[in-house]
Amino acid sequence: MILLRLLGLGAAYGVCYMFIKSLFPEPFILLTMQSKGHLSFVALTYMGVGLVAGLIAAPLFGSFLLWRGRAAAGEAYEPRSGMPLILSLVLTLMMGLISAFLILAAYYTGFLPSDKALDPLRLIQSSAFPAGPPVLVAWTFAREQLPADMTGLFLAPVAGKFLLRLYAAGRPPLQKAYDEFE
Repeated sequence: MILLRLLGLGAAYGVCYMFIKSLFPEPFILLTMQSKGHLSFVALTYMGVGLVAGLIAAPLFGSFLLWRGRAAAGEAYEPRSGMPLILSLVLTLMMGLISAFLILAAYYTGFLPSDKALDPLRLIQSSAFPAGPPVLVAWTFAREQLPADMTGLFLAPVAGKFLLRLYAAGRPPLQKAYDEFE
């Protein structure tokens, strides 16, 4: 039952990530350019990877939260006001990393056609400067992380509470002591 909820959460984050990612110039421009047939395939793959990243990241992160809650079962827990936002941003950090790895794997395996401008692996290999490859690798991950973080900001008020319940599962709430009242 919890796995289905986590998959639903991942689907919600993935669809939102896919929508936000489609608003960024790269996929939108690729979809509107009809000069090459494979550009639409590349754009749809870039957006579809967001959905897959959400479906992978949410069960992983949810199981980590449940495991962490069981490990600290005896400790009291006091909910903080920013915890839903923090948990949502950590989930989207995982989504962005998974999405970047999936994009790199798609170019590496030849699933996506190699272009001169879009293929991060070709750009990394053709870099002539010593500082070039690390900067290009960082850019590849940052390009996926910005829409993922925006997804986390938008969905934190709604889905962050579910993540907070997973985080606090198995732990009793902190009892406040009032010494002045006797």
